[in-house]
Amino acid sequence: MQEYEPPVAASIHQARTPLEWLSSNNYNHRPVNSIPMSVLDQFIADKPKAALIALVRNSEEAGMVHSILQVEARFNNRKTHRYDWVLFNNEPFTASFMAAVGNATTSRIFFEQIGQEHWQVPSWVNPSRYEVGREFQGGIGVGKAWLKSYHLMCRWYSGLFALESRLKSYDWYWRVEPDVQYTCNINYDVFRFMRDNNIAYGFNMAILDDARSFPSLWERTQTFKRQNPHMVNQEADMRWLLHNTHEPGSIVRSGPGYQPVIDGEYNNCQFYSNFEIGSLNFFRSKEHQSYFQHLDRSGSFFYERYGDAPVHTLSVGMFLPKRRVWFFRDIGYSHGLCENCPPHAMPGLACGCTTTNLDNGFSKLVPYESKQVKPLHSCIRLWLDGDYLRKGGDDYLIDV
Repeated sequence: MQEYEPPVAASIHQARTPLEWLSSNNYNHRPVNSIPMSVLDQFIADKPKAALIALVRNSEEAGMVHSILQVEARFNNRKTHRYDWVLFNNEPFTASFMAAVGNATTSRIFFEQIGQEHWQVPSWVNPSRYEVGREFQGGIGVGKAWLKSYHLMCRWYSGLFALESRLKSYDWYWRVEPDVQYTCNINYDVFRFMRDNNIAYGFNMAILDDARSFPSLWERTQTFKRQNPHMVNQEADMRWLLHNTHEPGSIVRSGPGYQPVIDGEYNNCQFYSNFEIGSLNFFRSKEHQSYFQHLDRSGSFFYERYGDAPVHTLSVGMFLPKRRVWFFRDIGYSHGLCENCPPHAMPGLACGCTTTNLDNGFSKLVPYESKQVKPLHSCIRLWLDGDYLRKGGDDYLIDV
């Protein structure tokens, strides 16, 4: 068993498939006052060790209050939920911030300052090369490449966040950003769903990013795979992340007890990590931390603009079988240019948004100046695979 396997779910919650779990765990959908007290007590006692987390500045007070109020109203204010909030900042939180945010939830909330060991440019990074790289990427239009704080944030979320001492008592996290919209009700406990179905990573958008941000990332990832073939999961399937891998002959096998080795180049698809629900044990695992350290020691979080989204995506792709990754199509979410609004036919969502097509804005984060080759299909269709890649007339045959 991998060290990041979650605890075994209680037998009353186990189901053969995630979809069966969603349909059979009807206590998740009922008003609390209609649930027998014995069942309610068991639900609360059996609650996963999970937290809602955010990295936020004091200046984002209003935006953080807005996001917390939405998560509370759409999900967390249910008696069987009430998960802790853990907010991180690289500076001390102000009294005003803590008072305003604390009043937005009835759950416990912790305010944590990130230590210097997790929030500084490492000693092995060459300062001159860093400044040249930052100036160059900023000059060609790579978003936020000139901001030191953005490089530090990407590095922290790529691997260090899971090692924060305040999170040691938790198995699961849900990342929440300031100023986001949660546009639909979430009528089940997403953390129980993850735990009971042995899912380690959940997302609700897959997008294309600016390839100029991380020109060396794929090469360094391939080097890591060659040096550590024993770490790559035997069931890993990274085809959706590579150009033209849905054509015959794109997978080759080599060596005794072979691991999948996939020809091709990274297509720059990634899970949109501003919304993600995941296993902290996975991100603390030897596999992920070894990969993160391999990238970190290269200095490329600073020489380039490695983002946490592609790092998480490639890590999940290498170390998890696809069955342990879940597409939360039913969670309505909007952040800037990126939006997921589920079909309103799904029961009980009470959405305040217009249903988005699967292909909605998948390349919006790629500026015109970036001449990268875009995949033939949108990133989410590549991940879904199968019938989602078949075209008919002017549109795809299948949507969800």
